[in-house]
Amino acid sequence: MYNNFSFLNIINGLSKTLNIANQMIPLYKQVKPLITNSNKILNNLQNLKNKQVEPAKTNSTPIVKQLNTPTFFQ
Repeated sequence: MYNNFSFLNIINGLSKTLNIANQMIPLYKQVKPLITNSNKILNNLQNLKNKQVEPAKTNSTPIVKQLNTPTFFQ
């Protein structure tokens, strides 16, 4: 089997590699903050899971604001 390492084959391989790098670099820049803050995100999720939520206390009578507008239906 004959292997031909020509200058054109090397340039073709470098071109493909650079195209892949040009696609991956913006993706890496978008995902990097998520990866660096993943520990904080997991801690926040665990805190939300462990935190007990108390039901809000409501009054039996609703608060109604008086507006200076005419009342059509009573």
